Amino acid sequence: MVTALLLGLAGCADQPAAPPPPPGLADLPKDALPLDEAALLLAEATLAGARSLPEIAAGGHRAIVIDPLIDRASGAETGATRSMVSRIETLIRERHSQLDLQPFTLAALDAQPLILLGAITPSAGPGNLASARGPTETFRIWAILGDLRTGRILSHPTAWVIGESVDATPTAFHRESPAWAEDEMVAAYLRTCAGAPGTQMDAAYLQGLRAQAALAEAIAAQEQDQPGRALALFRQATALPSGQQMRALNGIYLATLALGDEAAAEDAFGRLVDHGLTRNRLAIKLLFRPGSTEFVRDPAVSGHYAMWLRQIADRAAARVSLLRVVGHTSVTGSAITNDRLSLARAQRVRRRLIATAPALRDRSEALGLGAREPIIGLGTDDLRDALDRRVEFRPAESTVRSGGST
Repeated sequence: MVTALLLGLAGCADQPAAPPPPPGLADLPKDALPLDEAALLLAEATLAGARSLPEIAAGGHRAIVIDPLIDRASGAETGATRSMVSRIETLIRERHSQLDLQPFTLAALDAQPLILLGAITPSAGPGNLASARGPTETFRIWAILGDLRTGRILSHPTAWVIGESVDATPTAFHRESPAWAEDEMVAAYLRTCAGAPGTQMDAAYLQGLRAQAALAEAIAAQEQDQPGRALALFRQATALPSGQQMRALNGIYLATLALGDEAAAEDAFGRLVDHGLTRNRLAIKLLFRPGSTEFVRDPAVSGHYAMWLRQIADRAAARVSLLRVVGHTSVTGSAITNDRLSLARAQRVRRRLIATAPALRDRSEALGLGAREPIIGLGTDDLRDALDRRVEFRPAESTVRSGGST
């Protein structure tokens, strides 16, 4: 997939021939290395792209920002991506005096700085661009350096990482976010990450860049226990082009909840539900006890599930002709066990929805897909792959039903 995207971008008729790679760019090892070592090499190769700029070659300076690196499958920041960003920031400050590192904020974008972004994904093996589906011993990391004055990509190196050195745990904001949906800006971010040197950055990514910056500021504020500031920034992001993202809506919910405004939090969750249903796929992290259809008993985890399910039921009943409640499991365990467990959990959730909105009895069905559609696929059965044990709500067109799965 990455190879096809690279070829497609490089083949655009209106693009000039890509310049030769900066020195050292082609010399990254194809062997898997510990994350810190691989991130250092990747950062040096990525930042080498700035040497092609006339102002840098003449001894001048350029501002640079980092759009937080993400996990390719989920779009979330993880312990590993945060570690990579920290390594890159340290490298810029210590070894790249011509680059003026700035926080990724709305104000910083006004100067049209250089921008660095990148991703991580489980890999089929060292030197292999194919992503792995299931437990793996190797990860692939890659980054691009773009120039916001010209919109062009300056460098795009790739490295491989030993799996045991990768912390795939989502960072606090992403771990606490209740919902997930496929996001247009994450797709645009990843298309930009796939671009070849000399080609243009993705137009949709550039259009939504100010929202990206507002969200980065908002997430940092939320994680620093500044929910009031975070809420203002999340709301600001939603008013910007491409700002109506699941991250922003999750953020408004989490910030209002942290401020103790239960009514506003419920309204925010309802808007989050509408966003997912409009896009025909809403995944909610409902955590069950191991091997059970019972929710975990920790109020800090499941204390708001009743409100979540009430909002999903009410809003689905008002706008959906058929709602498919789809259970998923992690990739561990036998296929038969996973199929049965995912179906039983979906049936349990469907019964809860019907209790709130009886109209859904004839307009809903429960399905169990087991481990057929993992998002993370690590098989760790902990916070790292919580999205694999999700329940999804998928609207579908249908005639009125006379029952449905129980």
